[in-house]
Amino acid sequence: MPVFSEDTIRQVRARTDIVDVISQYVSLEKHGKEFKGICPFHDDHDPSMSVSPDKQIFKCFVCGAGGNVFSFLQKIEQITFPEAVTRAAAMAGIDLKLPQSTGVSPNQQAWNCLQSFTDYARYFLDSQEGEAAKEYCRKRKLSDEILETFEIGWAPGSQRQDRFFQGKGWGRDMLVKTGLLQAETGRPVFTDRLLIPIHDRAGHPVGYTARTLTAGADIPKYVNTPATKGDLVFNYHRAKPAARKAGRVILAEGAMDVIGLSKAGIREAVANLGTACTDTQLELLRQLQVPVHVFYDSDAAGRKAAYQFGKKAMAAGIPFVVVSARGLKDPDEIFQEKGAEFLQETVERTISFPEFLLDYLAETGNLENYEEKLRYGEEVSEAAWKLLKDFEQPAFFQKLRDKTGFDFSVRKQVPTVRSRPSQRRKEKARPPLPAVRQGRKRAEEAVLQVMLSSRSAASRYREEVGFFDDPACHILSLYIYDAYRRQESLDPQSLFDRIEEEEAQGLLADLMDRQLPENAQAFFDDSLGAVKDHVLGQEIDSVNKRIQETDDLEEKSRLAQEKMALVIARHQARNRKEG
Repeated sequence: MPVFSEDTIRQVRARTDIVDVISQYVSLEKHGKEFKGICPFHDDHDPSMSVSPDKQIFKCFVCGAGGNVFSFLQKIEQITFPEAVTRAAAMAGIDLKLPQSTGVSPNQQAWNCLQSFTDYARYFLDSQEGEAAKEYCRKRKLSDEILETFEIGWAPGSQRQDRFFQGKGWGRDMLVKTGLLQAETGRPVFTDRLLIPIHDRAGHPVGYTARTLTAGADIPKYVNTPATKGDLVFNYHRAKPAARKAGRVILAEGAMDVIGLSKAGIREAVANLGTACTDTQLELLRQLQVPVHVFYDSDAAGRKAAYQFGKKAMAAGIPFVVVSARGLKDPDEIFQEKGAEFLQETVERTISFPEFLLDYLAETGNLENYEEKLRYGEEVSEAAWKLLKDFEQPAFFQKLRDKTGFDFSVRKQVPTVRSRPSQRRKEKARPPLPAVRQGRKRAEEAVLQVMLSSRSAASRYREEVGFFDDPACHILSLYIYDAYRRQESLDPQSLFDRIEEEEAQGLLADLMDRQLPENAQAFFDDSLGAVKDHVLGQEIDSVNKRIQETDDLEEKSRLAQEKMALVIARHQARNRKEG
């Protein structure tokens, strides 16, 4: 992983506009000097993220996320700081001359191992031994472009693989870790199979899904490495830009479904490699900030999976629709039998989740049973109230009435998504900065605000108080002290690049967004005095507690004197401030 010089980082930051970068992930609207947008880091329905082009920072006033352009990329892409610098440079059209790596990811060796096996399998697909697999690819209409894009290869027999592993020098532990060898037998996991690599969100190889060409009930059609399950979304790193450009992401079940859609020119497809969408996969989809078009198989398992996804997506506030493909097969089979145009038209035929529920729950339940019919109507109507627009509801509730005989349109006490924005506006309203005596946390934040621009203020606070009570303030202060140890002045943007803790990044963005009073020295003196007052107050409370807990008269007398000294010190400090 490359390590960049401070000068390189500074140049990339100077030539990267945070508004341009964030606009590629979130729709922003100009409000005065700043831009507002839906925060991608929590379930936000009312724009709560502010982006400042002048200060080159972003800040969410609900969840507290904040930082500069590198912080944003790190958080939304789940990548390292050097990767964020590289990504920002690419977005700005900067050709970075990557320095020699001085640090390596702990996963780098595993990535190298898997990539070498991928290259090996791709070579074998074009070899004489891979001719049967290549013929299969031709029958499945897998063009050379598709094979190259998805890095599809052919895993030969176990003896070939054993020689390859020995030649590369990959040890047994590494091969088991990467899922290439069976831990129990030491034999290759993938033999005589078409190999489709699986990557993490950043594009690093982490495993495979492999399809057999041999039919047979005793042979599983697909074999997956353990790393492909649970937390990964197939094709995510490739589909991400296409999804944002298309304004949608198509969610399919398996890798071949995604490849089938890609053959039809539909590049914004991903798969959760199975039917159950995990919370981690759901979060990755949410971060794309585009509606999800659920295109699962139309069989019973696929429709059940669409139902389960819909329930989770509805609860998470993720916009989605369901592709209406009743009576059709999976995407790749549709492409094979009916061609690209028909598959493209199928993708465009979508229905709302309430419309999907209207049929699905009727099929899986018993509407002849009064109680089941009531539960059916309640579940369908709740989804309708939450997801349908006002003008859609009358016609839909008429359909539901035809199904049940009940008029669920009168149940308007069901909470709706549309009632949330006003509630969230109250939640995110930014109060004006209160007087520093209203709380130690605010006083500490005020001290830090001055410390960002004053080395002498940082030195004075460290000498006279020395610590911060609030955890985020304490963490940020350590970074500030460290910066002043190395230089006379402090650059808040460079400070962002060093901070790893999200709460400290959010606090720094908040402090940078505040206006420092003209008389900064008086503001600092007042804030410092307020912190000292709180510290002395806590010490007095502690002494009072010890006085109550002891029965020793001498100890009580000594503690009383200690308390008196503290009271006098606080009184003198207050008089100096008032004077």
